Amino acid sequence: MMIWQGIGIDPSRYVFVLLFASLFVRRTRSFILDWTPFLFILLSYDFLRGFADDLGGRANFLDLINLEQGIFGMIPTIELQKLLYHGSPTILDYLATIFYFLHFALPLGFGFLLWLNNRGQFRNFVTGILLLSYSAWLTFLIYPSAPPWLASNEGYIPHVNKIIDTTLSAFPDRWDLPSIYHNFNPNAVAAMPSLHAAYPFLVLLYALRFFKKKGLFFIPYVLGVWFSLVYLGEHYFVDVVAGAIYAVIFYFISVKLHIINWEKLFARFLQR
Repeated sequence: MMIWQGIGIDPSRYVFVLLFASLFVRRTRSFILDWTPFLFILLSYDFLRGFADDLGGRANFLDLINLEQGIFGMIPTIELQKLLYHGSPTILDYLATIFYFLHFALPLGFGFLLWLNNRGQFRNFVTGILLLSYSAWLTFLIYPSAPPWLASNEGYIPHVNKIIDTTLSAFPDRWDLPSIYHNFNPNAVAAMPSLHAAYPFLVLLYALRFFKKKGLFFIPYVLGVWFSLVYLGEHYFVDVVAGAIYAVIFYFISVKLHIINWEKLFARFLQR
């Protein structure tokens, strides 16, 4: 609906969709209390992410290029675009763009589903996604890396089409609603690991944990996002793999933290 109406999807806007939904289940007060800390920390991450941008010319271009060529003997993004992109957008290009821009909608929507079902599951998921986000931010600080389209613009690899720039011009732009994201500095060198790849995979892991076989429903979406990231030139394939690895690591850490009875440990500490 937001895409159809030309409303950009970001957490500061999408949360109002969820707030509206909470009215129907008569849990608005609970929603505000449970979601405000989560959204504040998540938005703080996105604000801080801009500080990792370039870092005085330290952006890495060649490492990921050499790694891809060493593994595949070529750059998957370039080969996919040669095969599938023909200069003017097709249905595939528009679908890939939609997959890419559901980056925030999927984890927040899934979090809302968990919140409706079980607040303990919701807190577990929130722990995982925040640990994942801030660990990636630290990685961006230490190792800022450029995506394929930027490497192409700088002449490090052959031409890569920034397909999103073309497809977005065909999407409606009817509403210019307020968004605090207009004040954030976007980070062009936060390719490794890919959080666009990590978020949906983290959702899949939690879906399998909480909903068992029903969680398999998310597999086509995850694969669609991963393909889109590489095809659109927004990430290297190795960025996607790194994002998946980060998701697995912080999924297990968050599950382990959730198992620990912190209240009991704190009570024992006070007794000492």
